[in-house]
Amino acid sequence: MDPDDLISFSDAAREIGCSRTTLYRAADDGRLNDVEVGGRRMLIKDEAWDDFEPNLVGGRMRKLEQEDDDIGE
Repeated sequence: MDPDDLISFSDAAREIGCSRTTLYRAADDGRLNDVEVGGRRMLIKDEAWDDFEPNLVGGRMRKLEQEDDDIGE
């Protein structure tokens, strides 16, 4: 596996625009693939990564909806 195929949960959260908790949950339930490297869990940038769409709920979703409303005004 190429090191460029791995991304930390923090970096992935920033890249996708969701929380680390969302990504950990997705890895735990099999929607994303991860490996442990030196005691750290890292996400694998594979087909599951390419297809992943976070289920945004709660405060984050309301914030995004508010930003969309502000842009439309």
